[in-house]
Amino acid sequence: MIRKTILILFAAVLLAGCGYRLSGTGAFLPDHVKTILIRNFENETSRYQAEQFVTFAVRDEFIRRVRLQLADSMDSADAVLEGKITSFTVTPVSYAESAADKFQVSILLDIRLMDLKQGRVLFENRHLRFVDTYEIDSADFFSMETESLQRISRAFAASVVTSILEDF
Repeated sequence: MIRKTILILFAAVLLAGCGYRLSGTGAFLPDHVKTILIRNFENETSRYQAEQFVTFAVRDEFIRRVRLQLADSMDSADAVLEGKITSFTVTPVSYAESAADKFQVSILLDIRLMDLKQGRVLFENRHLRFVDTYEIDSADFFSMETESLQRISRAFAASVVTSILEDF
Protein backbone atom coordinates (compact mmCIF):
# COMPACT_ATOMS: atom_id res chain seq x y z
CA MET A 1 0.00 0.00 0.00
CA ILE A 2 2.81 2.42 0.89
CA ARG A 3 4.68 1.45 -2.27
CA LYS A 4 1.62 2.19 -4.35
CA THR A 5 1.16 5.61 -2.72
CA ILE A 6 4.82 6.49 -3.22
CA LEU A 7 4.62 5.39 -6.85
CA ILE A 8 1.52 7.54 -7.45
CA LEU A 9 3.15 10.56 -5.79
CA PHE A 10 6.32 10.05 -7.82
CA ALA A 11 4.30 9.87 -11.05
CA ALA A 12 2.37 13.01 -10.09
CA VAL A 13 5.61 14.93 -9.50
CA LEU A 14 7.03 13.79 -12.82
CA LEU A 15 3.90 14.75 -14.73
CA ALA A 16 3.64 18.13 -13.02
CA GLY A 17 7.10 19.07 -14.22
CA CYS A 18 6.95 17.70 -17.75
CA GLY A 19 6.07 21.06 -19.37
CA TYR A 20 2.79 19.89 -20.79
CA ARG A 21 0.23 22.61 -21.44
CA LEU A 22 -2.83 22.98 -23.59
CA SER A 23 -2.30 24.47 -27.02
CA GLY A 24 -3.99 27.74 -27.83
CA THR A 25 -4.43 28.94 -24.27
CA GLY A 26 -2.59 32.21 -24.80
CA ALA A 27 0.16 31.42 -22.32
CA PHE A 28 2.48 33.77 -24.23
CA LEU A 29 0.35 36.86 -23.64
CA PRO A 30 1.06 38.83 -20.45
CA ASP A 31 -1.46 38.30 -17.65
CA HIS A 32 -2.57 41.93 -17.71
CA VAL A 33 -3.79 41.67 -21.33
CA LYS A 34 -7.51 41.00 -20.98
CA THR A 35 -8.91 43.09 -23.87
CA ILE A 36 -7.71 43.51 -27.45
CA LEU A 37 -8.61 45.97 -30.14
CA ILE A 38 -8.32 44.54 -33.64
CA ARG A 39 -8.11 47.47 -36.00
CA ASN A 40 -9.30 47.29 -39.57
CA PHE A 41 -6.40 46.21 -41.73
CA GLU A 42 -5.04 48.77 -44.16
CA ASN A 43 -5.16 47.91 -47.83
CA GLU A 44 -2.25 49.21 -49.90
CA THR A 45 -3.39 47.25 -52.94
CA SER A 46 -5.96 47.84 -55.63
CA ARG A 47 -7.96 44.71 -54.64
CA TYR A 48 -11.31 45.97 -53.47
CA GLN A 49 -12.39 44.70 -50.02
CA ALA A 50 -9.27 42.61 -49.36
CA GLU A 51 -8.81 44.35 -46.01
CA GLN A 52 -12.38 43.49 -44.99
CA PHE A 53 -11.91 39.77 -45.62
CA VAL A 54 -8.65 39.71 -43.63
CA THR A 55 -9.95 41.84 -40.74
CA PHE A 56 -13.13 39.79 -40.32
CA ALA A 57 -11.19 36.51 -40.49
CA VAL A 58 -8.73 37.66 -37.79
CA ARG A 59 -11.54 38.87 -35.52
CA ASP A 60 -13.45 35.62 -35.99
CA GLU A 61 -10.35 33.55 -35.19
CA PHE A 62 -9.66 35.54 -32.00
CA ILE A 63 -13.28 35.19 -30.89
CA ARG A 64 -13.19 31.45 -31.58
CA ARG A 65 -9.86 30.68 -29.89
CA VAL A 66 -8.99 33.28 -27.28
CA ARG A 67 -10.46 34.21 -23.95
CA LEU A 68 -9.74 37.91 -24.51
CA GLN A 69 -12.55 40.42 -24.80
CA LEU A 70 -12.67 42.41 -28.01
CA ALA A 71 -12.41 46.13 -27.28
CA ASP A 72 -14.11 48.77 -29.39
CA SER A 73 -11.65 51.61 -28.69
CA MET A 74 -8.04 52.23 -27.68
CA ASP A 75 -9.26 53.52 -24.30
CA SER A 76 -10.76 50.16 -23.35
CA ALA A 77 -8.00 47.95 -24.82
CA ASP A 78 -4.95 46.42 -23.16
CA ALA A 79 -3.47 45.49 -26.54
CA VAL A 80 -4.01 46.45 -30.15
CA LEU A 81 -3.53 44.30 -33.25
CA GLU A 82 -2.98 46.14 -36.50
CA GLY A 83 -1.88 45.14 -39.94
CA LYS A 84 -1.79 45.98 -43.59
CA ILE A 85 -1.98 44.19 -46.89
CA THR A 86 1.02 45.30 -48.91
CA SER A 87 0.61 43.16 -52.02
CA PHE A 88 -2.16 41.28 -53.81
CA THR A 89 -1.37 39.43 -57.02
CA VAL A 90 -3.23 37.04 -59.28
CA THR A 91 -1.05 35.05 -61.65
CA PRO A 92 -2.12 32.50 -64.26
CA VAL A 93 -0.38 29.17 -63.62
CA SER A 94 -2.07 26.86 -66.12
CA TYR A 95 -3.51 27.20 -69.59
CA ALA A 96 -6.02 25.21 -71.63
CA GLU A 97 -6.87 26.02 -75.23
CA SER A 98 -4.71 29.18 -75.13
CA ALA A 99 -6.59 30.66 -72.15
CA ALA A 100 -5.67 30.63 -68.47
CA ASP A 101 -7.74 28.15 -66.51
CA LYS A 102 -5.86 28.05 -63.19
CA PHE A 103 -4.70 31.04 -61.15
CA GLN A 104 -2.57 31.64 -58.09
CA VAL A 105 -3.59 34.35 -55.63
CA SER A 106 -0.88 35.69 -53.35
CA ILE A 107 -1.12 38.28 -50.60
CA LEU A 108 1.65 39.83 -48.56
CA LEU A 109 0.81 41.22 -45.12
CA ASP A 110 2.44 42.99 -42.18
CA ILE A 111 1.07 42.57 -38.64
CA ARG A 112 1.90 43.90 -35.19
CA LEU A 113 0.48 43.32 -31.69
CA MET A 114 1.20 46.12 -29.21
CA ASP A 115 0.89 45.98 -25.44
CA LEU A 116 -0.76 49.34 -24.70
CA LYS A 117 -0.15 49.13 -20.94
CA GLN A 118 3.61 48.59 -21.19
CA GLY A 119 4.15 50.27 -24.56
CA ARG A 120 5.99 47.38 -26.16
CA VAL A 121 5.59 45.15 -29.19
CA LEU A 122 4.37 41.68 -28.23
CA PHE A 123 4.38 40.23 -31.74
CA GLU A 124 5.43 41.50 -35.13
CA ASN A 125 5.86 39.87 -38.48
CA ARG A 126 6.47 41.65 -41.73
CA HIS A 127 6.09 40.14 -45.15
CA LEU A 128 3.79 37.25 -44.31
CA ARG A 129 2.90 35.61 -47.60
CA PHE A 130 -0.17 33.46 -48.17
CA VAL A 131 -1.03 31.72 -51.42
CA ASP A 132 -4.03 29.90 -52.82
CA THR A 133 -4.94 28.57 -56.26
CA TYR A 134 -8.25 28.25 -58.03
CA GLU A 135 -9.52 26.98 -61.34
CA ILE A 136 -11.97 28.72 -63.59
CA ASP A 137 -15.12 26.73 -64.16
CA SER A 138 -18.60 27.90 -65.02
CA ALA A 139 -18.34 30.65 -62.38
CA ASP A 140 -16.84 33.96 -63.33
CA PHE A 141 -13.25 34.95 -62.61
CA PHE A 142 -13.98 37.45 -59.83
CA SER A 143 -16.22 35.19 -57.76
CA MET A 144 -13.54 32.48 -57.85
CA GLU A 145 -10.92 35.06 -56.88
CA THR A 146 -13.09 36.20 -53.97
CA GLU A 147 -13.49 32.62 -52.71
CA SER A 148 -9.72 32.21 -52.91
CA LEU A 149 -9.22 35.45 -50.96
CA GLN A 150 -11.60 34.18 -48.27
CA ARG A 151 -9.59 30.94 -47.95
CA ILE A 152 -6.33 32.89 -47.73
CA SER A 153 -7.82 35.21 -45.09
CA ARG A 154 -8.89 32.26 -42.92
CA ALA A 155 -5.45 30.61 -43.27
CA PHE A 156 -3.72 33.88 -42.40
CA ALA A 157 -5.97 34.43 -39.36
CA ALA A 158 -5.37 30.90 -38.04
CA SER A 159 -1.61 31.23 -38.53
CA VAL A 160 -1.36 34.64 -36.88
CA VAL A 161 -3.52 33.79 -33.89
CA THR A 162 -1.56 30.57 -33.33
CA SER A 163 1.73 32.48 -33.59
CA ILE A 164 0.55 35.09 -31.09
CA LEU A 165 -0.81 32.56 -28.63
CA GLU A 166 2.12 30.17 -28.78
CA ASP A 167 5.00 32.60 -29.45
CA PHE A 168 6.21 30.81 -32.59
